[in-house]
Amino acid sequence: PHLIRKIGICTGGGQGYIDLAAEQGCDAFITGEVSEQTIHSAREQGLHFFSAGHHATERYGIKALGEWLAKEYGFDVEFKDIDNPA
Repeated sequence: PHLIRKIGICTGGGQGYIDLAAEQGCDAFITGEVSEQTIHSAREQGLHFFSAGHHATERYGIKALGEWLAKEYGFDVEFKDIDNPA
């Protein structure tokens, strides 16, 4: 495996963007879901691939959005992280 210098990230079900990540010169790609084709594509292109779970990769964006809405508009926001193994 080669050194990782540039990482592409797409939360949730972003496995379909693996070819774009390779085209953009990424050495690694992180997303939430995986398919058999994703693994083959990563291997063929010499790309490190990490599937971290759909829910796990999306929760931080939603949390950040809530924090921004609270700060920007004074909304009372409470983040509820419900465990989801998928």
